[in-house]
Amino acid sequence: MEKDVEKFLQAEESAEKLIQTLEKLQTEAKSYQGATNELGIARDKLLELIESTKDVVSNSYEVIKTLKDIGGPEIFERFTKLEGKLDGSAKSIENNLNEKFTKIENKIDEGFNKQSSSIKNTKTFVIILLLISLATIAGLVFPNYLVELNNIIYNIFR
Repeated sequence: MEKDVEKFLQAEESAEKLIQTLEKLQTEAKSYQGATNELGIARDKLLELIESTKDVVSNSYEVIKTLKDIGGPEIFERFTKLEGKLDGSAKSIENNLNEKFTKIENKIDEGFNKQSSSIKNTKTFVIILLLISLATIAGLVFPNYLVELNNIIYNIFR
């Protein structure tokens, strides 16, 4: 009987070890299942990323192909030429405006000089009229001085 008890204890011990092993196996299976789920989620996200990257690459390819068909280097060359022409046009416009401003300034100066000359002539005319008026009055009052004043005025404007 002792053998039977011993066998029973051994069987019980083996059963306990088997239960512990099964529990470990269950824990590992759950762990693997969790990892499998996480890997599935990561796989799905990776597939989404690959699909969106594929779309971007495809669109980029279409843009590059279109630029190649149009002639990308030619476009840049034309932009460069256009930029040069615009710079030249801007300088030409600036020079043209400077010339026109110079002409305007010269005309203003010319007009000012004419006005100044006209004012001087008017001033001289007013002085002469004043002198003649004074001379006439003086001639009426002092008839001998009228001849002398006439000579003075004549000498001034000669």
